Order: sequence, then structure tokens, then C-alpha cells
Amino acid sequence: MIGLLYSAVRNVDVHNFQRFHEEQLEAIERMTSGKAINRASDDVSSMGWLTKMEAETLGSNQSIRNSNDAFSFAEVGDAALADCEEALNRMKELSIQSMDGANNAKDIEAIQKEFDHWKEVFAQVVENTEFAGKKILNDKSKWFQTNWKPTEVTTFDPIYLKADKVGSNRMVSDGSISKAENIAAAYSTLDNGIAENDAFILKSTLGEATINVTAKQTAYSIADNINEHTATTGIRAEAVTYAKLSGLSAAGTVNFTLHGKSSASVTATISDTNNMEALAAAINEKTNTTGITAELTDSRAAIVLYNNEGYDIGIEDFDHSVANETISFAGLQSDGVTLSGTAQTLEDSVLDSGLVGGHIILKSSSDFTISSTSAGTSLFSGSTKTASFNNLDNATIDTADNAELAIDAIDGALNKVVDTRSRFGHIMQRLEHNVSGLQISTAMVEQSRSTHEDTDFAAEMVKRFRSNYMSNANMSVLSVANKMSKTALQLI
Repeated sequence: MIGLLYSAVRNVDVHNFQRFHEEQLEAIERMTSGKAINRASDDVSSMGWLTKMEAETLGSNQSIRNSNDAFSFAEVGDAALADCEEALNRMKELSIQSMDGANNAKDIEAIQKEFDHWKEVFAQVVENTEFAGKKILNDKSKWFQTNWKPTEVTTFDPIYLKADKVGSNRMVSDGSISKAENIAAAYSTLDNGIAENDAFILKSTLGEATINVTAKQTAYSIADNINEHTATTGIRAEAVTYAKLSGLSAAGTVNFTLHGKSSASVTATISDTNNMEALAAAINEKTNTTGITAELTDSRAAIVLYNNEGYDIGIEDFDHSVANETISFAGLQSDGVTLSGTAQTLEDSVLDSGLVGGHIILKSSSDFTISSTSAGTSLFSGSTKTASFNNLDNATIDTADNAELAIDAIDGALNKVVDTRSRFGHIMQRLEHNVSGLQISTAMVEQSRSTHEDTDFAAEMVKRFRSNYMSNANMSVLSVANKMSKTALQLI
């Protein structure tokens, strides 16, 4: 009987000892590893979920590093573009300086040298700006994986800012509006020839817009219509009108009504047909009213009339103190020199009124075309035209005309630089928010993962103490049982 009792106690003690020993080992393992789950069998349902959370955390941390690299990339590019802006602004200043009539040939030569220097500075910044060995301002697209999700990528579009790739695309209207082919006895019967069928479509790499026109609409008004669509097309419009008075047939007093922005009466006495200074002065006295300025040609025998807003220039009721005298009236191209069409003759008291329309000058840093929607030719002589590219690399300022083209090219380059800086700025703002969001998200994921995976040291210490205590107790009970069996044997 005693033997059976001893055997039963011994079996129970061994079983409990093994169980408490395993609990102790498990507690020690969790405390030494710091993890509550060390193998899949510890928590089958949580293991896969925790693995995914760990992958998300690792991906997010790498995405943060990628985002910081992308931010640095944009930061380097932005600093370089600031240098480009400085060079272009100085080039524009020099272009305007070269158009000062006080300059002599030596002055122009010195200005051109400095202009070329800043053009080289621009070229060097574009060519040499790099990040981690990769060009920034003259290379293909760059992309950075900036989120642990594969679909979320920060992309830098291709940037090509070489001097021969930036500038201004330009187109000038070449239709019949600028020709002085309409003359009549009554000014009220004249118009510039613009009709509804002169409507056209502007199309650029940014977008397109249809520009509708109305009968007799001025170049000034059409340019305004075009500029209303600049946000869509990226195309800006200017308008200018040039006309020329020359070939006065006889000295005497002339008078007429000059039409421009508004109308004014002009009277001048001319003593020498080869010197039109008096008439030019009389016209300029009315500039505030008409918006038209008069400039004598080098020979002083002719006058160039100019309106910088694109209003029609009209002469009404040309009159001379001597009967039946004449004067030549012509439209000019946008350069203010070349004839547009042929000159017409205004005759005192007969065909004594004439009208010239303006030119529309279209500019954009992007390629663009125009196409006519109908058969009108008052604005553009052809149904389809493509803008010509005026690049920065070819810009010179040795003449006033070249300086004007250089300013256009510089403006186009500035637009490109400003647009690129803006894109960099938007990307940097987005990356800052992206990094902040990833850091917060990663912290939350890590906190959630920690609550499931990390060891609860207090609980494990209690468990280890309990299992250790119970193991010792079992050892004591087993020892007592052994003594009992010995005592029983002695009694027998």
C-alpha cells in the first residue's frame, strides 16, 4: 500500500516538475529575446500579421530615406536655378542697357562681352549641376520610391535647360490687316478688314484655345482675347501698329484727324518737304490722346507712326493749303521699317482717308501653332503656321533689333526656369509632408506591433518566480516521499 502511494506521488511530482520547468525555460527565452512570440507555434494567428507589419515598417523607413534623397535632389536643383535666374536677370538688364541711344560702338562691344560672360555662366550651371553623379538640369526623368506602396512614386520630369533648348517661340501676324490698301473719301467707310472668318485655333504643348474675332476688331482687342487663354495655352500676345507718312508733294499747311486709341486733330506748317519735323512735333503733341508717337526717319523726309498697344492708325480728311496735293501713307511690318503691302496716296479733297491695322506678336516658351478655322486672311496669310524658335544660345545685343529678340529669348528662358523652380518647390513641400506622415505612421505601426510581440517582463518575471517556486516545492515533496518510503522499509 505504501509502495503504491509512493509511486503515485512520484509520478505526479515528475509531471509537475517537467511542466514548471518548461514554463521557466519559456519565461527565460522570452526575457532574453525580448519577444513574446519567438516561433509560429507561440501564436499562430498573429505571426503572419506581425510579419506584414514588420515589412511595412522596414519599407516605410527606406521610403523616408528615399524621400530625404529626393528632397536633397530638388534642393540642389533649386539652388542652381537661383543662379540661373541671377544670370538671366543680368542678361536682360544688359539687353535693355544696350538699347540706350547714348551708347557708342565701344560701349556696345563692352556690354556684349559681359552679356556673353553671363550666358556662359548660365551654360556652366546647367551643365555642371549634379546630385550623386547625376545631372539635374539637363537630363531625363528621375524617380524616387517614396512610400512602401509600390504605386506611390515621386517623379521629376525631364529637364533640359541648355541654352540652345530654352528661349522664346515667336510668331507675328502677316495678314492684310497691316496694309494701307483701304483708302476712301469718307473715313467712316473704312475698316481694317477683320471679319468673323479670321478666327483661329492656338495650340501649344500645354493646351489649345479657339480665338473668335468680330468684324473690324483691332489687334489690341484680339491680343486681349488671346491673353485671356494664356493659362491654358501658355501663349502671350502683344500688339503693335506701325504706319508711315512720306512723299509730301508740296510745302504748306497740312491738317487731318489722326485716329488711334482715340482721335485728335493735327495741324502743321511744313516749309520743306524734305523736313517733316513740324508735322512729327504736331503729332507727338497729341500722343496722350491718340497713343500714337511720331519719329522722323534718318532722311527727315518721312515719319514713322507707332502705337504700342495695337490700335488701328487712321488718317481722316487729309487737307493741304494748296489744292490737290498728296502724301504717301503706308503700313509697316512689326519691325517698323519694312513695308507691309504697298504705299497708298492720300489726295487733298479726293481720296483723303486711310487706315492701317496692327500686328499681333505671339510668344511662348513652348512650341505652338495656329490654324485658321475659316478662309480669312486678314490676320494670318496661311491656314496653318508654326512658331519660330529664338534660342538663348544665339542671342546677341549688338543691334536694337537683336537686343529685342534677346529679351524675348531671356524671358522665355526665365519662364522655363521659374516653372522648373515651382515644380521643385511643390515636390519639396509634398516630400516634407510625406516624410512626416511616414514617420507618424511607422511609429503607430511599431507601437501596435510592440504590444503584440514584445515581452511583458513583469508577467514573465512573475511566471518564472512561480514556476521556480513550484519546482522547488515539488522537489521538497519528492524528498519527503523518498523519506517516507525508507521509513516504511525500516518498519517492515
